[in-house]
Amino acid sequence: MTINDEGSFDPDTKAIILDAMMADAKTRFGDDLNDSELAVIRLYYDPIAERLAEAQIDLAAILDASQIENASGAALERVVEQVGITRKPAIRATGQARFSREEAASVDYTIPEGTVIQTDSYDPIEFETTVRATLPAGETTVDVNIRAVGGGSRPNLGANTITRMKTPVTGLHEVTNPVETTGGKNEETDPELRERAKTELGVGSRASAPALVRGLQRVEGVKSVSIFINDDAEPDLDGRDPNSFELVVEGGEPQDIADQIMELKAAGDGTVGGVAGTLRTGDGSLPNGQTHPVAWSEPTEVQVYVDMTITTTEDYEGDTAVRDSIVKYIGGMRSSGTLTPGKLKGGDDVLYGEVEFSIRQIPGVYDVTDLKVGLSANPTESSNVEISGQEVATANATDDSLTITRNPL
Repeated sequence: MTINDEGSFDPDTKAIILDAMMADAKTRFGDDLNDSELAVIRLYYDPIAERLAEAQIDLAAILDASQIENASGAALERVVEQVGITRKPAIRATGQARFSREEAASVDYTIPEGTVIQTDSYDPIEFETTVRATLPAGETTVDVNIRAVGGGSRPNLGANTITRMKTPVTGLHEVTNPVETTGGKNEETDPELRERAKTELGVGSRASAPALVRGLQRVEGVKSVSIFINDDAEPDLDGRDPNSFELVVEGGEPQDIADQIMELKAAGDGTVGGVAGTLRTGDGSLPNGQTHPVAWSEPTEVQVYVDMTITTTEDYEGDTAVRDSIVKYIGGMRSSGTLTPGKLKGGDDVLYGEVEFSIRQIPGVYDVTDLKVGLSANPTESSNVEISGQEVATANATDDSLTITRNPL
């Protein structure tokens, strides 16, 4: 088994492996060892050689799947994703269809959006209308925009080739395409995707913004990631250094984050923190054992305040249960003094309806008669609370930020 010049693994056949095993056996037990086709030792080695051959085939596939040059299909897509590239999908052809009737309409006839028409062939090519259209009274024809049902170049058709209505339309008898349909493209092939990825790698070997974001999202414990980039040779308006980027990362261990940033960023790109969030720094590890300082940001925590008036029954579980239920949705400090992550990520708005649901789901809460939510004490709004992409909402069940006025039923 060898690695060829293309970086691919050439697996040995079962026969080659079996011959090598027999040669090793002769070296160990002597040249007079019986190595005929029916020899016991050859029969014993035969299934082992077969399994080893299968294992080498699997190893070859694994190696190919890890290289841009040799990977294919889904494996190639996973490899190029590391540099922020995704396969270009098939594009659907577009055009116009002309619906008609023999005599002028006496009333308006409607052509619903999504009406399917097709070619008159053994394997028909289907199109659908993209808008709702009307053939007005007094007219015999109307032109409607159409789009191929499936992507690819096959639906690029000549004029007057779409002639059947798969979906019947009341009052209309015929259909055709007065002009050709154009714009359809096939999904990007493996060779095309591979070449584009190598070109991207050749331009400074720079990781793209999507690759950085996706890479950080894979770090254990990370809930959300956003990025701000300054490609200019001057500081940007927010003060980020030239040719730098700022990642805003919520969750995850600092060392894991630093190592991942170091793994993905280009050598010439600087890292910035503290502009769009709270500054965090760490030393990312390099393959040669060296470390390099990197910076990023954590979303700035903004505290949510809730004032509520509730009606309760004798089964009411208590104010603590209500406050903890709100914290379970938003995230923050529970009544016990422990932190809980909540359902919201960085940049997620606090939804008024979800806060109300968190209250109502506590046993004994009969009704929520008044509810105000905001980012300061004594909130006055009965609406969603907007959170920017550089912030993360938090709630605290241990202070006076979640106030409850209770009216027993």
